[in-house]
Amino acid sequence: MEDVEIKTVDTILDKGVRVPIPAPFLFRVFGIRTIALVVRRPVMGNMLRISGMYLKMGIGDELKEQDMNNWIALFRRTAKPASRIVAIGILRGRVSGWLFCRPLAWWLRWHTDSRQLSELAALLVALSGVQDFMNTITFLREMKITSPANVSQ
Repeated sequence: MEDVEIKTVDTILDKGVRVPIPAPFLFRVFGIRTIALVVRRPVMGNMLRISGMYLKMGIGDELKEQDMNNWIALFRRTAKPASRIVAIGILRGRVSGWLFCRPLAWWLRWHTDSRQLSELAALLVALSGVQDFMNTITFLREMKITSPANVSQ
């Protein structure tokens, strides 16, 4: 039974999740109010780009302090990189991410509210499969491939 459930989840992750967002102006002229983006599991190259951008954001102890000025400063500093992270996760391709990441991030900032953007970010985190990567790293650490073998008494 567990094998069937795992295959079902993998199928859902491979097909992606449809997320409705407001349509651009050109679509609104023709009466289309929302478009559905399909958010799929990010590829490893995009995960590397996303993790690098997250580390550059420098989110640290600011979250522990409850001062409104700190929250506003944190929001102002991290809003653009957060929207770029979501755009990278949506685009998936190396060339398409390089070409369309900034325009899509700009469009997301100006046409979605903070709740929709955070839902997209949470969806990317859920689809990313970070746990699989952590399992691989733990497995490789336990194997100790680079440690010298003790072949003599």
